[in-house]
Amino acid sequence: MEPSVEQKIKALQPWYHDFSSLGLATHVAEPVFNPARNLKLLAQGIKQWGMGNYVEKRDILSLRKILNKNPDSHRVNQRHKEEFLVPMLGDTLNTIGPAPKCLDLFCADGYYTCRIKHLSPQAQVTGIDLDARHLQRAQFAAKTLKLNDNVQFIMDDVLQFVAQAPAFDLIFCAGGLYHLENPHQFLQHLGQTDSKFLIVQSAVTLTTEDEDFFVSTAPGWKHGSRFTHAALKNWLLDSGWRVEQEGRNTLTGNTRLLDRGSSYFACSHV
Repeated sequence: MEPSVEQKIKALQPWYHDFSSLGLATHVAEPVFNPARNLKLLAQGIKQWGMGNYVEKRDILSLRKILNKNPDSHRVNQRHKEEFLVPMLGDTLNTIGPAPKCLDLFCADGYYTCRIKHLSPQAQVTGIDLDARHLQRAQFAAKTLKLNDNVQFIMDDVLQFVAQAPAFDLIFCAGGLYHLENPHQFLQHLGQTDSKFLIVQSAVTLTTEDEDFFVSTAPGWKHGSRFTHAALKNWLLDSGWRVEQEGRNTLTGNTRLLDRGSSYFACSHV
């Protein structure tokens, strides 16, 4: 017997995004207190990390998650991000017009790829991510929501992909810049694609507003970086982008000031 949609959703857990606003209930409630299950997931994540395999950070669960003390930080932060990202996407896609060619970098489970198709049904969208598990979720979600026409998901390193990428009408880059050791250089590469529009979201530090603040690798991580809202804006301008809209808010699902800020920019190519 073919598994139901609900069974497939549960088999594909953990989902990075909540797709319920698009009509797909990807959040499956777990028992309020299930430390044995969470310890098993933690052990699996640590084992993969120790073997040198790519591990999404949410798969290495914290002690708070094991004890179920806090709600999923990603679902909490999703609400904050959408406050700016969804309107920016709508405005930009309306400016471009029908059938835009779009690129979703660090697409994870394809939530914003699907959001783009929902807002612009004739869009051609390419989602890029390095995690095969995320892309499996993305393909399932897009197909189930009937948003998979002219949509493709590619497993690739975003740095390598962008180095040879063609021009797009819109590049969407949310939640990925702070994973890079040199985000300024990456934004310069995006500018060299001669794409028309760029929407960027990134976690930024709230410890300072110094436009020269930059730390790589990120404190407490083995990769990534931390920077300020002002630094990110300067990098965008230096990379050939004109800032059309910008905003910032606080990611209340994150505890450290280094991770708690969030910046948003909608840009056009100069």
